[in-house]
Amino acid sequence: MAFAEEEATKVKKEDEIERIEVTGSRISRMDAEGPAPVVVISADDFKDKGFNTAHDALKALSQNTGTVQGNEFGAQGGFTANADTINLRDLGPGYTLVLVNGRRIAENPTPYNGQSNFVNLASIPFAAIDRIEILTSGASAIYGSDAVAGVVNVILKKDVEETTVSAQLGTTKDGGGDTGRLQLVTGSVGDKHSITTALEYYKQDPIYGKDRDWLDSVDDGPAGVNYLTRGILLFDNVNGTYVDPGEQACIDSGSGYEYTSREGRGFYCGYDGTGEYSIQNERETMSAYLTGSYIINDNLELFFDGMFQDMESEIRGFRHFVSEDVLEWREDGSGNLADHPAFGAGYENYDYILKQRIFSFDELGEATTDFDEQVWAATVGIQGTFGETMAWKAYYNESRYDYETSRARLKEEKVYEYFIGTESIGFGLPDGQGSVGLYDPITDEIRNDLVGYQVIKSDSYSRTLAFVLTGEVMDLPAGPMAFAATAEMNRQGYDLKQDDRTLNKDGMGWYNLTGTVGGGDRDRYAIGAEVLIPVLDNLEFELAGRYDEYDDDTTDVGGRFTPSAKATYRPIEEVMVRASYGESFRAPDMHYVFAGDSGFYTSVNDWTQCQQDWDPADGDFTPIEANCDSESVQGTRSGSKTLEEEKGKNWGFGFVVEPMDNLSFTLDYYKIELRDIVSDESVQGLIDDEYDCNNGLNGRDPNSGFCQQVYSQISRAPAGEVNEGELLGVDISPINKSRLSQDGIDATLAYLYESEYGDFGLNMSYTHVLSYKFQSTDDDDFEDVRDEAWNDSPRSKVQATISYAYEDFFIAVTGFRTGSIPWDEQPAENYDEDGNLVKINRLDPYYVYNLTASYAFTDNLMARGTVINLFDEKPEQDPTQTSWPYYNVFAYPGAAVGTEFYAEVIYTF
Repeated sequence: MAFAEEEATKVKKEDEIERIEVTGSRISRMDAEGPAPVVVISADDFKDKGFNTAHDALKALSQNTGTVQGNEFGAQGGFTANADTINLRDLGPGYTLVLVNGRRIAENPTPYNGQSNFVNLASIPFAAIDRIEILTSGASAIYGSDAVAGVVNVILKKDVEETTVSAQLGTTKDGGGDTGRLQLVTGSVGDKHSITTALEYYKQDPIYGKDRDWLDSVDDGPAGVNYLTRGILLFDNVNGTYVDPGEQACIDSGSGYEYTSREGRGFYCGYDGTGEYSIQNERETMSAYLTGSYIINDNLELFFDGMFQDMESEIRGFRHFVSEDVLEWREDGSGNLADHPAFGAGYENYDYILKQRIFSFDELGEATTDFDEQVWAATVGIQGTFGETMAWKAYYNESRYDYETSRARLKEEKVYEYFIGTESIGFGLPDGQGSVGLYDPITDEIRNDLVGYQVIKSDSYSRTLAFVLTGEVMDLPAGPMAFAATAEMNRQGYDLKQDDRTLNKDGMGWYNLTGTVGGGDRDRYAIGAEVLIPVLDNLEFELAGRYDEYDDDTTDVGGRFTPSAKATYRPIEEVMVRASYGESFRAPDMHYVFAGDSGFYTSVNDWTQCQQDWDPADGDFTPIEANCDSESVQGTRSGSKTLEEEKGKNWGFGFVVEPMDNLSFTLDYYKIELRDIVSDESVQGLIDDEYDCNNGLNGRDPNSGFCQQVYSQISRAPAGEVNEGELLGVDISPINKSRLSQDGIDATLAYLYESEYGDFGLNMSYTHVLSYKFQSTDDDDFEDVRDEAWNDSPRSKVQATISYAYEDFFIAVTGFRTGSIPWDEQPAENYDEDGNLVKINRLDPYYVYNLTASYAFTDNLMARGTVINLFDEKPEQDPTQTSWPYYNVFAYPGAAVGTEFYAEVIYTF
């Protein structure tokens, strides 16, 4: 039985130590511990630590200190709602290179956060995984672009001679989320051939917030905001109160909502919709994997592999709704706009109101999104040897990702026809007189006419032709000098299409919805070389360099050379000292380059509008004193073809100590620097610049070219309209603008005590971020933001496993600790009189424990039981977070699932 993180790549024999290739180098070496730290997660680790997917194992890594958009956020409107991502070193999902058998695969064709590309870990067949090797430092000198925070190399099974069938069932303590998995792995190995295949079927039921008693009611919020969701209402924009509908209107609406009130605002029709979102997606997956090889002669071998996965999923998001500012006619003459300065005489019978209706599931159905995804990859190659020490390999690899989603949405023109009204009345506002009253019942005819289905179709591909040559070139006094050389040609591309309504600007779109489109292709050519020089018996240097040329005629990347230098030194046999330096780079994401005219929504503090509304009687206006509320704004963005590559450097220094048999520990310091980071222009930054330009602050001249450019990117309602000066939209594009630097320490400990009473194991990994410096633009300070109140990434993470094995029995407990993070907002008392944050309140660290136990009844039959989140631990709720689900879903993905139980039977023959 394996214990802890067994180094699956280290093959020991009584009289021989076999050379192996470890992620981070193409040179085979005799020891898996080399000049750069590599974490190995074996197939046994998956089972012993309670990991059911590759994503489970990778997100638990101590080096995975970044936040991600998981299932919980996907149901609330995330761009990649069905994808599984990791965020090593908190640089972002796209800054970790994900490989399968050392080769690139097609990226998810829909961009993360509507902007950047990444690999979806859910697209890799779990049954086929033999181990995962994670290089926790940059490696562009070996692999090229994207290997900035590290490299994840998923190594699939091969040379299997047995047949293994396994069946697993799972459920959750609090209901929902039932799972079932069936796997078959088989193969054959002969004198000249080897073939392995793996098949898997997986089914996962959804979990909704209402399935958890701490997420199913407005009373669950920590801030004591327990009023019902505002389902149907009229909000008087002038008086700041709701227009009382009367209890009968709520009853007659057919919505099932109740007549209720909110203190200071008045009465409306409300409901408790807490917990209606999915917190775990429904998913059904079928996958297949096949690999094999054939020996032609002593010096030549053919090899191939292929994988395919079909995944269908569903999530449930927020209810359909209508919300619009309108001018509504009052037949009883109760309007209040006759004295309003923007209206005046003639508007005695009008109210300026917010008109809102959130529709129940019984009225318009659930707002679900269906996903249909297929991923495949295939490789064919030939490899051989010549001479006594030289080996070569040539292969062609192609992968493709096809993606389609369908979700119910409201047709824009029908919303206005039925509920909002379309007649212009001179103030840029609809007249509020739709054909259906706000409180009228929704008939089947209206529902069928109002609801349609938005369809997104996208695909991506990657094609690589590669040649690798390895061997030994000469004998030195301390041993042979080894080398590796590689040449690659790669072409990648994607195509992201929305249906005709999504980006429609003529009133025939989807109500309150926009999207992003794009597509393009680019070619890359690369050559690289490595050399391992044994200077002394206990001192080795490894030098590497790679040149990548982008021939896409679309960006300013061109060519890029990235070198690296590494060294290992053993002052004594039990201690190894290692050091490394390398440069890295990242070509601009495809969607940063090829995005078409796309839309998005964001929230900003509009200082200019806030200043316009400021009452001079309250004193001189300043943004801090005004305490301006944030508001939603629609923006547009498109790609840029003048982007350059992001440039980085990384350093490492550490120790590997093995003072005795079965005991080892490592301590490594790392530092990563990255500049010219590509990201979209900041919408809030534009609003800040506009305010400075208007007031001549920070050296801004309103007539300067800079300010004129800022003004051209911001759209506001013209003078004379009731919403004069209101922020209508912004237009942005990606630029090379940011810089960051992070340093920290990684530590591991592994110990195995063997006795006649059984084997006791301990394995631990620890990461602590020492500093995280960030600079958004050249005008900003380059400052440490690790402990800023807005930074919800943990400062540290720990993973530890204690195991015990005796004969046919095995048990292990694995604990995970996520360090403390700040509240979403800081209370007023944490600021000084100048508005500076002087104290930060932090949430408690979050602990989760997994328990696994197995027993081998015979050589062929084994049973395993697993409990995830043994003590049903929940993350601390943010005292200021008034909206569901009342905790930080980005810092604690999957926390709402709670305790899970799994039982598995494995039979081998």
